[in-house]
Amino acid sequence: MMDRLLRNNTVVKIVASILAILLWLIVHSGEEGTTTGGGITQITQPLRDQSVSVLYDDHNFSLVAEPKVTLTLRGPGFDVMNVIAQSDSVHVIADATKLSEGTHEVPVYVTGLPSGVTSNSPTVTIQLEANVVKDFPITLNTEGKPKEGLNVGEAVISPKTVVLSGAKSVVNNVKSVVATISVEGAVEAVHTSVPLVALDEAGKAIKNVRLNSDRAEVTIPVNHPSKSLPLSLQFKGDLAPGYAVESINHTMTVTAYGDPKTLEALESYPVPVLDLTGLNKTTTQKIKLPIQAGITTLEPAEVEITITVVDANRRTFDGMPVKVTGLKEGQSYKVVGGPEQVSVTIEGAKSLLDKLQPSDLQVYVDAANQAAGTHEVRLQITVPNFLRAVQMQPETMMVSFVK
Repeated sequence: MMDRLLRNNTVVKIVASILAILLWLIVHSGEEGTTTGGGITQITQPLRDQSVSVLYDDHNFSLVAEPKVTLTLRGPGFDVMNVIAQSDSVHVIADATKLSEGTHEVPVYVTGLPSGVTSNSPTVTIQLEANVVKDFPITLNTEGKPKEGLNVGEAVISPKTVVLSGAKSVVNNVKSVVATISVEGAVEAVHTSVPLVALDEAGKAIKNVRLNSDRAEVTIPVNHPSKSLPLSLQFKGDLAPGYAVESINHTMTVTAYGDPKTLEALESYPVPVLDLTGLNKTTTQKIKLPIQAGITTLEPAEVEITITVVDANRRTFDGMPVKVTGLKEGQSYKVVGGPEQVSVTIEGAKSLLDKLQPSDLQVYVDAANQAAGTHEVRLQITVPNFLRAVQMQPETMMVSFVK
């Protein structure tokens, strides 16, 4: 209730007037005044430490200190005491607009006095100092830390410099202009407008200077741990008969951002399986990469893959040796009733077949699940990507396994 009353201007003025009457009564009871013919007592009272508004050329000069003055008021007792109680309504002005650098004694003039109340016209000491202009780089002060596991990148600040103007003695005390920004707990880039503060050598703010820009736009990227990974391509399905893949063109690597332990375990990044079923011409696909657990961002998030399809050709390799893999310790084998070499026909793009060497092919028998004895086993073959074995003579071999 009391707070609401004190915020009401009318109530405040009434209270001030009552106080003025009380002050007048106190003063009047203790000193002699002059009574006019109408019975109104005239008194003289000081109005102390009244701020002076100085008019001056602030483009070229700065006011070294804000002057104050004590006025001598004379008038009807009630009116004088009311002025003292409501001194904010009294304005003291000193005109220094035609003065240059230096110390000057300037008379003041007073406004805001009620009719019948007068004031003397004292002088005040005014010190003007020539302004200087100086460029300062903006120093960025970063407070706090981003979320655990993240780190901040290089900040971008605009503008990068600021122009200070003010009294030479004040500007010379400025050691830095600082913009302070917090990244505490940040999980993404921080972008904000921050105030600029001129500081002295002790790091204290200097107020009596002007900045051509009082704020700066600051962007601080927040980086997740990252790792560059090769893309791992997988395919399924067969092309249309008579066609082969000659090449696959795509972005070779992706940058993954995320949990450090997840990144450490990754050696490559998988691309969704590409279906080659029925392809008979070159095609380009845009594939969106999946975000795996522990990964927050991928750059790029999408890759373009071009599959070049050409007519298929064939090439035959004779005398290919057969290897036996998967033998248990102490187990041996012997080929029964036939040669240990085969003929293999490979199908694929001509450019790939021309480069193919016998050493790029491996014909083998898997003995991992073979019991002791003589067995007819099917031959298997590994070939490079985008090639396939279409014929092998013979397709099986009699092998005797001995423990």
